[in-house]
Amino acid sequence: MVDSMNVRRLKSKMNGISKEIQEWKEGKPSLALAPVQGSYAMNRDEQPWQESDGYYAPKKEETIFKKDVEKLVKQLTSNSKPLQIILVFGEVGTGKTAHVKTIYNKLEVKNKFPCHAFVILTTKCSIRYLMITILQQVTSLKAKDKLKDEDLMVKLNEFLKGQKYLIVVIDVKSSGLLKQLKDVLPDTNNGSRVVITTPDEEVASFPDATTHYHFKPLDMEDGLKFFIKKVWGVKGIPFAGDVIEDLKNKIAERCKGTPLRIIMLAGLLSTRKMMYEDWLSVFEQHDFAAKSPSFDILAFCYNDLTPHVKLCFLYLGLFRKGFEIPVRRLFRLWLAEGYVKPSEGVILEDIVEGYLEELVKRNMVEITKRRSDGTPKRCRMIGVLYDIFMPKGVEIGLFHLHQTSDENPNATTEPRFGVRRVVEYTNIKDYPSTKPFNQNLRSYISFNGRKKDTPAEEVGTFLERIIGVRGFGLLRVLDLEGVYRPQLPENLGSLYHLRYLGLRWTFLDTLPSSLGDLLYLETLDIKHTHITALPSSIWNMKHLRHLCLNGVRLDIPVQSTRHRAPSQLQTLWGLFVDEKIARKIGLTLSRMTNLRKLDLTRQSSSTVKTTTITTATTTTTTTTCHSSSYEEIGLWISSLSSLRSLRLRSKDKMGRPSELIVKPFSSLVNLSQLYLLGSLHKSIDWYQMPPALKVLTLSVSHLEKDPMPTLSQLPSLIVLRLLAASYVGEEMCCPENGFPALQVLKLWKLERLKIWTAHGGTMPNLHTLDIRCCRELEEIPVTLLQIQSFENLILTNIVGPVSGSNP
Repeated sequence: MVDSMNVRRLKSKMNGISKEIQEWKEGKPSLALAPVQGSYAMNRDEQPWQESDGYYAPKKEETIFKKDVEKLVKQLTSNSKPLQIILVFGEVGTGKTAHVKTIYNKLEVKNKFPCHAFVILTTKCSIRYLMITILQQVTSLKAKDKLKDEDLMVKLNEFLKGQKYLIVVIDVKSSGLLKQLKDVLPDTNNGSRVVITTPDEEVASFPDATTHYHFKPLDMEDGLKFFIKKVWGVKGIPFAGDVIEDLKNKIAERCKGTPLRIIMLAGLLSTRKMMYEDWLSVFEQHDFAAKSPSFDILAFCYNDLTPHVKLCFLYLGLFRKGFEIPVRRLFRLWLAEGYVKPSEGVILEDIVEGYLEELVKRNMVEITKRRSDGTPKRCRMIGVLYDIFMPKGVEIGLFHLHQTSDENPNATTEPRFGVRRVVEYTNIKDYPSTKPFNQNLRSYISFNGRKKDTPAEEVGTFLERIIGVRGFGLLRVLDLEGVYRPQLPENLGSLYHLRYLGLRWTFLDTLPSSLGDLLYLETLDIKHTHITALPSSIWNMKHLRHLCLNGVRLDIPVQSTRHRAPSQLQTLWGLFVDEKIARKIGLTLSRMTNLRKLDLTRQSSSTVKTTTITTATTTTTTTTCHSSSYEEIGLWISSLSSLRSLRLRSKDKMGRPSELIVKPFSSLVNLSQLYLLGSLHKSIDWYQMPPALKVLTLSVSHLEKDPMPTLSQLPSLIVLRLLAASYVGEEMCCPENGFPALQVLKLWKLERLKIWTAHGGTMPNLHTLDIRCCRELEEIPVTLLQIQSFENLILTNIVGPVSGSNP
C-alpha cells in the first residue's frame, strides 16, 4: 500500500503533531509509521521518489502556462466518463512536450489510469508503428511486429476495452494518423483520455477533439522575465534600465517569444562573461544583427560551438528521440570515435566531461538523471533540437540509420555517401553490407532490442562480411549493448582497430579466444553478461581505459605478471579475486595507478571464525578470514589517489558476507562514493574516511558501536545508506550540528534498532528519509521532520509502537 501526503501541509500543522500521532494510535491516518506490510510515502508535488542511484529532491514544478496545466490536470482526473481527446497545440519550442510529460508523470494522474502509454513520434510515423509502440508499453504480447495492421488494430482495441487508459502521443503532424488512432481506440465510457501534442494547425483543428489548449509565444515582458529567470534566477537582472530595454527588444526580435529559443540564447550568453559589453559581441555578429527573416537562433547557437563539440552534439542524434543515454556509454563512445581534442596534461575523460557540461550549460542537452553525488547519469538531446539536427547528422553522412520506413523517413536503403557509422534499429541481416559504400565502415551500433528468446546470429554474419576477404575490418566501435546473445565471429581479433567493445546486457556466456588480439581496445564492457572468465591476454591491451566486468575471475600466470598491466586503466569494475588470484595479482594491480573507479569482490577460502546474528525475522552469518594477500590489496587501494568511486565486497564460498579487510581511506582525497559490504572488525574513525566523501553505503558491517557520531563529522557527505545489519545496536544518536551536507538518509533492515534521537541542528539540508524493515524502531525524531528542506518520507514494512520524539 502506498499513500502520499504533501509535506508543506505537514509543516503548517507541525505544532499539532502529538495530536496526530495520538490519532494514529486510535486508528486514524497520520504521519506515523504504517503498521502494515507495505509502504507509506510522503512527498512534495506528488512526484514519486524512484529507487535508483539518483537522489536529488524533485524541484518545485515550474511552468509558464500554469493555468492551462492546472486545467489539463483537472480534466484528466475528472469523473467524466466518455472518452476525451485533448489537443495541446503550439509552435515548436513553446514547451508543449515538457508540460505534458510533467503532467503525465504526476502521481495523481498515474494512479487514475492503471493503463498508460507515452509515445514520442519522429517526423512522419505510420499507424502501425504507433500501435506497436503502445502495445509494447501496455501489454506483454509477443511477436507484435509480425502481425498485420488489421490484427494489430483488433489486438489493441480488444485490450483497451477492458482498461481505463491514458495515451499520450507527442508531435503528431498528420491529421490522417490522428483519425486512424481515433478509429482504433475504444470508448468504454470509463473516463479514459487521449492527449495529443502538435505544432500543426490542421491537426489542431481535428473535429473530434474534446478540448484544445493553445500554448502561445510569450509577449515581450514575459519573454524578458523568462530570460532573466534562466540566467540569474531569483537574484534578478543587474543591468541598467536602458540596457534592459535593449535586451528585451533583442530577445523579442530573435527569439519570437518561444521559450526554447529564449533558453538557447540564455545558454549561449552564459558562456560569455556576465557583462553586457561581452554580450554585445554576440549581438553584433553579422548573422545576429542582420535582422534577416530567415535567421534562426537555434542554428546560430549550434554554429557557435567548436568543431569537436559540434560533432559530439550531432552524435547524440543516432540515439532514439527521447532515449535517456547513459553518460558513461556516451563518454566512452566519444573517446573511441576520436572526437576528443587532446590537451597536454589533461586526462581525456575530463575533456569529454567538459564537452557535456558545455552542452548542458548551453541548454542543448538536458540531464535526465543524476547520480547520488550529483554527477550526470543519463542525458538526451532536447526534443525539438533532435527533430532539427538528427536529419542533419544523416544528411552530412555522420551516421546512417538502418530502420524501417514506418518508423522514420530518414531511414534510407542507399546512403548518399560512404557509410562510416551504421546505426541498427531493425534486423541487420537486411543491410547491404557487401556494397562498396561500406568499405570504410568505422562503427556499428545496434539498438535492436527485440524479444529475448532468439540469439542475434545475424550479427556474426554481418561482422564476418565486414572483415571480408581482406582478413580485417576498420571498425573502431562495436556497440551491441542490450542485443540478446549476439553471435561474435571467432576471428573477432581481426578487428584490430577496435577501440570500443560494448556487450553490456547481452547475456553472452563466452567471448572468442581471439579477444586478446584487440591491442588498441580502450573500452571492454561485459557487465550484466554470464561471462565469468577472461584470458590472461587481456593484460596485453596497453591502451585499455575502461574494463567493466561481471564478477570475472582474471587469469594471471605468475611468470608473466612482471610485464603486464594496462597502466592507463581508469575503470576496473566487477573484478572477482580469490586467495589464489590474490597471491598473483598484487604486482599487476600495483601498476594501475590511474584508476578512478574500482569494484572488487574478494572471496575467502578458509574460515577462522563464524558469527551468526539471529533476529525475529532473519539470520545473518559472516565468516572471518585473514590473508596477507588481501592485506596487500588493501594497501594498494589506499594508494590510489585518483580514485573517485570504490566498491568493496567480501564473501565466502557460499556467497555469504565475510570479514572485509580495509585500510584507512584518508589518503583517497578524490574519493566521493564508497560502498562496503562485509563485516568490519573495528569501526573506522571519521579522520580515516575520505575527506571529500559524498556518498557512503554500508551493508552487513555488523558495527556494534553507533556510527552516527563518527559519520556526522564528514563535511561533504550528501547520501548515507545504512543497509542490512550494517549496525546491530539498539540505540542511535545524531549529534547536534552534525551531518552539515546530508540530503538523503536510508536506514534499511536495522532490525535491532529501537531508540533513535536527533539533536537540534543535525542534518540541516535533509530532504529524503527512507526507513525500511526497522521493525523494532519506536520513534522517528520530530526534529528531522521540521527541517526546512525536508521533502520525502518513505516508510516500508514498519511494525510496532511509534511516536514522534524531541530530544
